[in-house]
Amino acid sequence: MAVAENAAGQLTSILERVTRVETIVEEVLPHFATKADMERQTRLLVMWMIATQIAMAALILTVLGNGTAG
Repeated sequence: MAVAENAAGQLTSILERVTRVETIVEEVLPHFATKADMERQTRLLVMWMIATQIAMAALILTVLGNGTAG
């Protein structure tokens, strides 16, 4: 009888722990980024990098243009 009670107690303990893990996962899951979120961030990052390169090229051309005019 003691073995059966011990096994039942362990099973209950395991089920409680699994329930806690499931609850935590359900609470955290909505905060994870989706594939669409990641694709949007990638596009924004690429656009930002291109815009920065254009601005740097314009700045270099401006500095070089002002340096040779004098």
